[in-house]
Order: sequence, then C-alpha cells, then structure tokens
Amino acid sequence: MSRFLGKDKDIPLNFKPGTIITLKPTPSSRAPARYDYSLELYNKKGDTLLKIEFSTSGVVLNDCASRSLKGDGSGQPQTVDITQVDLKGRSVVEATISIHHYLTESKFGRYQILFNGTTIAHFESRFPGPAKEISYWVDFPGPAKENGYWVDTPGPRAWDVDVYQIDDLLPEEQLSLGPER
Repeated sequence: MSRFLGKDKDIPLNFKPGTIITLKPTPSSRAPARYDYSLELYNKKGDTLLKIEFSTSGVVLNDCASRSLKGDGSGQPQTVDITQVDLKGRSVVEATISIHHYLTESKFGRYQILFNGTTIAHFESRFPGPAKEISYWVDFPGPAKENGYWVDTPGPRAWDVDVYQIDDLLPEEQLSLGPER
C-alpha cells in the first residue's frame, strides 16, 4: 500500500534488510529549476541512516548520529555525479527512487540506491536499523524568480512511498539488487 510523503513531512515505516522502499514523485505542473531537497531515513534512536541530498551540483549521500562527541555526528559524504547516470529520458526530479537495504559482512548492512531502476550508488550503513521513519525536507523557503519567471519550490511536490519484499519483484528485477558486482 502506497503512502503519501509531503514537503517538510515524515511518515513512519518499517524498512529492514531484505525490503525495498520505492519513492515515486507525484505529478507537478512543471519540473522545478532548483534541486535543494533531501530524503532521510531514521532509526528509532533518531540517527540518520541515509540522507539523499539533491542539489544542482549532484547527489550527496551521508548519515548522521543523533548524538556525537565529535562535531555534528555526520559521516563521510559520498557524492554521485548524476550527469553520468542514464535516467531514461527523465530529469532528477521526475526519477523514481528505490532503496534496497541488504545485509553484507559489515555490521549494519548497505543501501543500494537506484534512480529509474539504475543503480547510482551503494552506501555503507554506520548505524543499526531498521529505518522507522522517512522524511522529505526542502531547503529553499519558497517561490523564486528565475529568468523573469516565478518557479515553484524545489523538488517534487510530494512522493508516493511503498515498502515491499524483494520476493514481490519480477525475477529479472531481483537479479539487479544486492552487492556491487
């Protein structure tokens, strides 16, 4: 069952290893010109397990401890050059995002991030899961004027969110998931 995730909102979920979360942007009147927004997965302690930050300079993956003795608790950011990813004719703000949480030899597993079915990155988790909440944050406060025209705030208006088991996928789609090959 799909759930609705609006701007600057969060929804509870149970996203554990062996499951996939799919985020489909809701239709908008036009694609926004700015990309300053993020999707974040949190565990029950409030740690950010995965932050996918979208900006005009690319996509940045990171995580962050809810409490830390060293600075802000952020991990090592991982930047993805989105210009090198085949989005199958869509812009970044129109892409369906899928996140696969799978177990590895590491302590907490990894996340595989896909845009329109194409893997863009694998991200090593530093914190225990499962993700209990997902949030959608917009970093730009409101409408702006670009080239003489008013544009909407950045990012999709909202997302349709669905969490399901890998077994629910077609066999050929199951083969594209998992550890880097």
